[in-house]
Amino acid sequence: MSLIEPSPERPLFKKFPELRSKIAMQHIASLPTPVEALPLSEHAWIKRDDLTHAKYGGNKIRKLEFILADALQNKAKRIITVGAIGTNHGVATAMTCQQFGLECVIYLFDQPLTATVTQNLRLMQAYGAKLIYKGSLFKTMLAYYSSPYRLKSGSYFLFAGGSNLYGTLGFVNAACELQDQIEQDECPLPTAIVCPVGSGATLAGLTYGCQLIGLETEIIGVRVAPKKLGPIPACTPGTVHKLMMETYRFLTKHCRQPIPRPAAVNLVDEFYGDGYGVATEQGVQAIARFKRAGIALEQTYTGKAAAAFLEQLDSNRGAVLFWDTFNSRDMAETASTITAEYLPVNLRSFWD
Repeated sequence: MSLIEPSPERPLFKKFPELRSKIAMQHIASLPTPVEALPLSEHAWIKRDDLTHAKYGGNKIRKLEFILADALQNKAKRIITVGAIGTNHGVATAMTCQQFGLECVIYLFDQPLTATVTQNLRLMQAYGAKLIYKGSLFKTMLAYYSSPYRLKSGSYFLFAGGSNLYGTLGFVNAACELQDQIEQDECPLPTAIVCPVGSGATLAGLTYGCQLIGLETEIIGVRVAPKKLGPIPACTPGTVHKLMMETYRFLTKHCRQPIPRPAAVNLVDEFYGDGYGVATEQGVQAIARFKRAGIALEQTYTGKAAAAFLEQLDSNRGAVLFWDTFNSRDMAETASTITAEYLPVNLRSFWD
């Protein structure tokens, strides 16, 4: 059976029908995700991408619809990726690899230890991932780029966060989805959309997607990750724009309609704080406000973006949309199936 499944429920294919025969995809995500008013202000709205999957939500699932299908189309036997020890991307990739019978290998670097980080270590192990802990960011990236799996057939290398062409297309689709919800009066046209930015595909896809479909809203990306992974640029306007340009070239090649060149990227730095995963006072306060509104966030990604969102609410007279990229599903039962004895020896010191 072909992996290319034209689907009326994926608005990307309605906006760009030529892509129906050009992009492989698997129906992994529960879409569309809801848009809801937030009881923080009359102008506050939220896009509930914490609910993209019945087992494990978050923004990575949107990307993996296209990434996993591309890997399978290319006869991959395994996906090799990289992230911090609490990587949400690692959990989502491990879960979907298990679903499709692919081996999952994850190179890991340090980040501050929290309950979420420890749980994610358990989850990656529960979903059968092979974890290779290297400690420092530099050593991890060196190991990833020099991995012996690069010499093995069937290896599909996936950059941190699932940020490649197909991950970006997942968020072009998300922009199309939001436009449909606005047209159906599920929410107003936001004057601004705020999202956290780690590896860049979420911001790249939303920014370029809104430009492609003429959705006139400002996309504000909040940097929550290091500008570089070792010597490799990772979270900069340039890396985000590079993903947009790759998407532009792909669409220009396959679509009959005129495709505009990507516009500038809006990536703000001032909410990053002292490092990746290190809590900020603004972020902690934002997490508390969202919790009172019934939305669970965390300190690494969504808490910092929420602080920027609240600042936008104070300065913006129109609707502002927070794009929630966190997983809100309760993973405690799945995580509890794994104990430290099943982890690689060099990761056991992180166990609680």
